[in-house]
Amino acid sequence: PGDERIPDVKKGDTLNVADVRLVERQTSPPDYLTESELISLMEKHGIGTDASIPVHINNICERNYVGIASGRRLIPTSLGIVLVHGYQKIDPDLVLPTMRSAVEQQLNLICLGKARGK
Repeated sequence: PGDERIPDVKKGDTLNVADVRLVERQTSPPDYLTESELISLMEKHGIGTDASIPVHINNICERNYVGIASGRRLIPTSLGIVLVHGYQKIDPDLVLPTMRSAVEQQLNLICLGKARGK
């Protein structure tokens, strides 16, 4: 297996099938995020500041949107899942990290007096 070479095949060549197998497997969802992974993603997407990120995480815990499991993994609650699905039904963009980042950028411009009205 490790030392097998792929044969030189050209368009129109006929190949003999030596073996066919149907293998059933299931995919599994990715693990839930840890707090540190969520912080990294928030920073990557420009969501929050060093001071506000822990407040955001505390809020989602206190509002019962997530629970904290072993290894500081954030497990979504039924309420958190229903909330996200509701936002998706209203407008799928509402749950994108780019939406939160754009809102924060606009709020920063308002604070600086640089925001423009439409």
